[in-house]
Amino acid sequence: MTTAEQTSTTRGLRRNAIGLREVTFQSITDMAPGAAIAASIPAGVAFAGGSLPLAVVFALVACLFCAWSIGLLAREMPAAGSLATYAARGIHPSVGFLVAWAYVLVGWLIPPLVLLQLGFTTDGTLHSEFHGDTANLWWVWSIIGALIVLAAGYYGIRTSARLGTILGVFEIGVFLVLAVFLVVHAASNNTGSVFTTKYTTPGFHGISGVIAGSVFTILAFGGFEGSPPQHPARRAAVHPADRRAVRVHHLRH
Repeated sequence: MTTAEQTSTTRGLRRNAIGLREVTFQSITDMAPGAAIAASIPAGVAFAGGSLPLAVVFALVACLFCAWSIGLLAREMPAAGSLATYAARGIHPSVGFLVAWAYVLVGWLIPPLVLLQLGFTTDGTLHSEFHGDTANLWWVWSIIGALIVLAAGYYGIRTSARLGTILGVFEIGVFLVLAVFLVVHAASNNTGSVFTTKYTTPGFHGISGVIAGSVFTILAFGGFEGSPPQHPARRAAVHPADRRAVRVHHLRH
């Protein structure tokens, strides 16, 4: 009697491929601190004026409350759908459907915008510093950026996550050094009154200007919710017996 053994290779997500560090920097890269400083935060100046730092604090507190809530939801409902899953189970499946497709459509818009910004910024900086024939070559830098992202994704989640961590640390370091330099350069002109409503614009006096400015500065923190979809990978590493024990515990209590 001949026994044929059939072997099959299972394919799927790699367990424990990333840790807390990589997940943290996934959210940081989604937030894009550099782009926030260059684009979203200055948009609040028209309303908050010199009280913009206070508007940023308001936005930070609001996002911390949201992050706390999302963290609790991710622990109870670990799923790759993230906010779409929470909306579907907490409100209505149709709402979750709309949230999921909204994320997909916005996700298609972000990479082209980032690559175009990379091309224009790099080309403009090189042209202003070196002049010559470096103008109108923005498309070259956009293509190079796209190839780097493609290569990082091709070599796997670990390579991509480590690259994001390295670039994130570099980005934060650059702006941290710049912030310290600006504070030291201002010297005696530094004042804590920027954290009050003293410098709001004429059309938006008092707290109304700060709140209006925080509506735009809150975009600087958008993207912190990028990590919950990666939570199920850690949940999948739990042994099935442990899961059954958890279910029995819930049934008893």
